[in-house]
Amino acid sequence: MTETGRNTPTVSIIAPVYKAEAYLRACIDSVLAQTRGDFELILVDDGSPDSCGAIIDEYAAADRRIIGIHQANGGPSAARNAGLMRASGLFVYFLDSDDLMDPALLETVIPRMEEGYDMVVFGYAILPPAEKNQRLEYLIREETEIVLQTDEERCAFITGPFRLRAVRWEVWNRFFRRDIIERWQIRFGEDRRVFAEDMYFTYFYTAHTQRILLLPDRLYTYRRHEGSGSTEYKKHLMIYSSNLMTEAFYEHCRVSADCSYLYDHFLPLYYLLHKGALRRLRRHQWRSGMNMAEARELLRNNIVDYPVFSQRMIGMYSNPVVRDSYRHDPGPLLQLTDRLYAGELFGIPGPPWQTMLRKPLLRILQATFRIRDKQAPVR
Repeated sequence: MTETGRNTPTVSIIAPVYKAEAYLRACIDSVLAQTRGDFELILVDDGSPDSCGAIIDEYAAADRRIIGIHQANGGPSAARNAGLMRASGLFVYFLDSDDLMDPALLETVIPRMEEGYDMVVFGYAILPPAEKNQRLEYLIREETEIVLQTDEERCAFITGPFRLRAVRWEVWNRFFRRDIIERWQIRFGEDRRVFAEDMYFTYFYTAHTQRILLLPDRLYTYRRHEGSGSTEYKKHLMIYSSNLMTEAFYEHCRVSADCSYLYDHFLPLYYLLHKGALRRLRRHQWRSGMNMAEARELLRNNIVDYPVFSQRMIGMYSNPVVRDSYRHDPGPLLQLTDRLYAGELFGIPGPPWQTMLRKPLLRILQATFRIRDKQAPVR
């Protein structure tokens, strides 16, 4: 029992709440409809200007498992961190306040976490699709166990399947262990300019995992709508986000005792974590008609320490891990384009024939991708 007389929950469900009054009741009701009830639901009112605060207080008064926190607006990362400070469960699950949990989510996932897994990942549906041909769900084909016994295996997993999204990074389609979170002080970065902040929380956490379970069950519904966090912010093409959070991950590996291998071999990972932002920059440049000098300036304006960043990127251009990563990307044209573009962007020297041919080859590839690049996956 806790000091307040409540039973200690098995899982702490944490939901940041902001401008969600049209969706919040359905979200909370989906938690209360769970077929397993040993949870606490921590609802963090992030200074929401609508009636969300009153809705939270109403539900908290009616059910002792619900905890309401009210704070000044600080963004979803600050709200989730506040929830972590209050959490008391063995496991942690992050829920978005405009989404829905399947009634069997807790009943399905908790027993698997109790088997000793550090992370259990499951599928989700997306409603409604934003445009034609956009994916409607993320499904795992079959139950799969991933065992990462050494730092080397964790590094290979992060630079391979995890970076390529074979295992996705959203925090709301997986369970975490609170003891791992607290032991390594894993938190969300609270810089409001960072987009996809849960990606980096999951990166940090994965650096300390040994057993991961992938479940084929679809247990969550992500509701896309105007005003949701994922539709509001595309600024800077994630360049600022990638740089700031990668530097934070670099520092985390430096001070964490069980991440020594990741730290010693971090530069290839550093390059790969930025690769998606560079690909977005290239696509933006080609679609908007920017020249290479303008693309470099855009990049420079969104990098915390550009001289250090550029030297690291140049140093990794020929690294075997980086070279191997290109071979795992879809399509030889995309692989070639990435390498030529990075070489030209950073002025990376190569054999004379390669440097001489780089610009004309990029012009040809740009013309080729005017149509094809619209469908090329960004990873």
